[in-house]
Amino acid sequence: VSLFAPSHTGMDLPKVPWTFALAALAILILGIVAVVTTLKPPPFLNRRRQKLKVTKIESLSHDVIKLTLTLPRANQKLGLPVGKHVKVFGPNKKGKEDRQWNGRPDPEEGRTEIERKYTPVTCVKTAGYFELVLKVYRPGTVTMPDGKEMEWTDGGKMSQYLCHLKPNSTVEVSGPWGKHEYLGGNKMQSGRSVHKFTHLAMIAGGTGITPMLQLAQAILADPAAPAVSLLYANKTEGDILVRDYLDKLAEAHPQRFRVAYTLDFPP
Repeated sequence: VSLFAPSHTGMDLPKVPWTFALAALAILILGIVAVVTTLKPPPFLNRRRQKLKVTKIESLSHDVIKLTLTLPRANQKLGLPVGKHVKVFGPNKKGKEDRQWNGRPDPEEGRTEIERKYTPVTCVKTAGYFELVLKVYRPGTVTMPDGKEMEWTDGGKMSQYLCHLKPNSTVEVSGPWGKHEYLGGNKMQSGRSVHKFTHLAMIAGGTGITPMLQLAQAILADPAAPAVSLLYANKTEGDILVRDYLDKLAEAHPQRFRVAYTLDFPP
């Protein structure tokens, strides 16, 4: 039976205004869209290279930045198992000296792009975005507290590239990668082997702290999981990354998480 013409069954049905029909159709379409958008999307990471938008770049100190990368869907999760990492890709650049980088032979000479591995500082359950905290290695001479000087002719390739990005820039990432994974409770997988632990002790230095932070966050989120201890080494107090994250975890879990800081040059 047509909505716009009388039926031919011997009875005349009232005509329905076309505006009513369009309104009904619009409501139906909106309902379908609402259902589709509330469906749980698949994890973002699928081992293939994909582009993401950098929506925020924050300076945490003179040489530390935090990048916020936004996922395509607000309710989408990154899909990074605890213990694994992502790869970030960027353009390669030549050093100030031919075939050299920071005074040494450049192992990436001749490549058009480079890749670096990073572990997000956000919880693996976070949806819609993830954050990377990294140290920026700029070229120049660095004087250590003991008076010794370190010469960085070129600095860090990837850190300088990421540091100079602007909001709404895009970067390519892939993952998940890595051989180690926290399986929950008291189990860790390394390659094909699964290990059990009653107390997890971790040692980290400098920028290697982010995988340990990710692991500590996951273990402490499970009340039944074992306790965690962390020894974190740096040259100076100003070099300590994500200290606020670590101190908040220690404050929230005083019986299950202990962190100790060691410095080459204490104040």
